[in-house]
Amino acid sequence: MRIIDFTGITALLVFSAISYADLARMDDKQLGDSTAAGLGFALDDFMLNSDSAVLKVTGINDSTGTEIEVDWSELYIMGEGSESGTNPTTVDIGSYLHPWTINTVRGGADWDGDPSTHHSGEYAAIGDDIALIEINMERYTSAAQNTKNYVDTCLLSSDPSCASMAAIRRGGIDIGSKFEFVLPNGSDFLDIDIRGAYMDGTSMRLWSRDNVDGDSVLYADLDILFYAKEIDIGVCDSGCNPATSSLNIDNFYLDINFGYGEIQPFIIDVTSDGHFEFELAKPDPGPQGVNPNDSDAMIAFYDDFYANTPKSNVYIGNIQVGNNTAGEAIFRDMSIQYLKVTSQDLN
Repeated sequence: MRIIDFTGITALLVFSAISYADLARMDDKQLGDSTAAGLGFALDDFMLNSDSAVLKVTGINDSTGTEIEVDWSELYIMGEGSESGTNPTTVDIGSYLHPWTINTVRGGADWDGDPSTHHSGEYAAIGDDIALIEINMERYTSAAQNTKNYVDTCLLSSDPSCASMAAIRRGGIDIGSKFEFVLPNGSDFLDIDIRGAYMDGTSMRLWSRDNVDGDSVLYADLDILFYAKEIDIGVCDSGCNPATSSLNIDNFYLDINFGYGEIQPFIIDVTSDGHFEFELAKPDPGPQGVNPNDSDAMIAFYDDFYANTPKSNVYIGNIQVGNNTAGEAIFRDMSIQYLKVTSQDLN
């Protein structure tokens, strides 16, 4: 695959004059007292719009060997209310009070200590001899602004406070993209528009430890939270008809957890032939010193694992394909036992 033409994607990043009033110069003592434990950042009044820019990708062949050209003709990231990118609207991604953060921390599990403490604390199931890099999107303690709490309170249940919470809740992000696949017999189009998206509470933790072969391996815990008020996906040829070729999803919520410390790490690797490999390993009793040949100990290990490992949840308020409605779908308290994904060549 090769990229032969990139006419440009433009980004507009605007900082309001008011925001600078919140910044103050630090004196030498304040700088000396700083721990430099992490980095926080936010994007104020952000907007990205590709306008008429087009990214052309060639070198992809179908099963018959015919080349397919892909034209990426639209990309926008704007504030909620952009009307599918047609009404330029800025958005705050994070804030000075609730920034995205990058910091270093230590694991919280003493594998040689009391087993009952292995699952407790914010950095449970990760050895206290390990230093982690933690990346967090903005976090909110407010019941109205915390998206996970808002979904649990107002979508998965009905609380009397929901109306007042919705009235003060901040706006989300609109995201959209459009692709044209140029084929020998015409073109197919893929158009994606996401309205009112939130990802606060999403986090990633990264650390490294040698495996049994003595090789250093990159491990991770991923907690992905995503909520969108509406997702529209259109797939069609030149004769697009929204009544038959569009997928509409209302109130889509995704809370997916990959990895539970060293007991079930998410492994990020590259194979010898250059492919990315992502693997959610099977639960490992080794860090806790459990003998895998002791059936009673293994039963207790799995009981603890399923009781303490973070669960995944998916909620869809309504699914509509063309004029057909499928209604609501809820998947709760899911645990992933094993997963492995490897990239492949497109040729």
